[in-house]
Amino acid sequence: MLFTVGLLVIGCVAASVSGFGADVVLSCFLVEEGEGMGGVGGMGGGSLFSRTPATLVLRDLPTTPDLSPDTITPYNPPKNPDPENLIFEAKATSLEIPEADQLLHADCNEQEVTCEISQYFPQGAQKSTDPAYFMGSVQLEGGGISLTLVLQTISLENEGETSTASPLIQSKLNLPLSQSGTLLIEVAFLVFSQTQSVTTPIGGDAVLDCGFKLQDPPPVEEMVLEWRLQHRGSGRRVLEMKVVKTEEEPIVVVETEGSSVDPALALRERNVSLSLRQLKTSDEGTYICTVSSGLFQAQQVVQLHIIQAPRVSLSVDKVMSRHELPQRVSCHCERYYPLDVKVEWFALPPAVSEPISLSKDVSLSSHRQYGDGTFSISSHLILNHSLYPPGTNITCHVSHLSMDTPVALSFTVTAPEPGSSYLMVLGLLAASALFLYQLLR
Repeated sequence: MLFTVGLLVIGCVAASVSGFGADVVLSCFLVEEGEGMGGVGGMGGGSLFSRTPATLVLRDLPTTPDLSPDTITPYNPPKNPDPENLIFEAKATSLEIPEADQLLHADCNEQEVTCEISQYFPQGAQKSTDPAYFMGSVQLEGGGISLTLVLQTISLENEGETSTASPLIQSKLNLPLSQSGTLLIEVAFLVFSQTQSVTTPIGGDAVLDCGFKLQDPPPVEEMVLEWRLQHRGSGRRVLEMKVVKTEEEPIVVVETEGSSVDPALALRERNVSLSLRQLKTSDEGTYICTVSSGLFQAQQVVQLHIIQAPRVSLSVDKVMSRHELPQRVSCHCERYYPLDVKVEWFALPPAVSEPISLSKDVSLSSHRQYGDGTFSISSHLILNHSLYPPGTNITCHVSHLSMDTPVALSFTVTAPEPGSSYLMVLGLLAASALFLYQLLR
């Protein structure tokens, strides 16, 4: 979902200033459970969820020095409040949004932001006098910041929204609206990741970013952290850490060798990033960071991709042109990950300016998988020398997502050495004579 920002940026760069905030207006969806059409489970083309257009306004986000007050247009609510509208307005007193400048500059960088909001029911907060809670998910497409926010409604009386007239009631949520027609909320809890995807080679190390913020002042007295790995339909717990009032030190249970979280960072800076060492292909997958504190629980998802570039080699360094028999040349790709690799052959005969793609006389071996999860494959080219005269340059071209540029290995078809044809014929005659002699004995 594209978003609009409460900014009017001139050239996306402005004079250096500080000490003010900017409003960001995100186009969202309110996602609710609904009855599937056509039977249980939504069979028949229906959906178990409904999506209603909504708006999330984040007020007074901190700005960067390259942004000027002259470039900012503050958020202005609708002149005529409508109880049908779904406008969630997060007050400036909410928790600070980390890396907020990424949201402020997203339109200048031609990035999209996805935003979804759903109702949330914290355990132990079910009294009628409690505020209403919502869970918001905001992600910057193509990488960057990802936020999971617990939003709670604010009493209109506490915000000075008292009036002799009854407040407007939002028609879908049945909640009172401010005089400007917005649902006043604040961010009560936040779990975030500054990197949604990490790529590392086999044997390398990685840090999966995850942090949290809550309204209670530090230090964190009670908290549960769990990191889980989901991959190809199965899951396992990687690490768990508990902070309990009765314990002097956090309780850390490591279930995957080489994984760790720094307890001091978790308590002091609320940084619960997961460090992984000596990664294997089996470590690849979707990592889920779940943080629970007080009434609230929220998650972040980080994708870990394992890569390994292929080792590419040719079976020959050069090929001598022979008109008698075709010759097979192999291009070997070994120890790469993940599976997908592309092998192409090209020929550049003398006096030809553009390489010619070869496919007719090419075959592939089956994939071979090693114990470490890596793969190998070979591509074979049958050389018909009548088609490839001496001086022809032939290239094996290998592409793989682990490489920024493809690997290209080449050899040249050379002319036969003087007398080589005569010696070959003589050798064939001698071999035939020996065979007949053995047969007639």
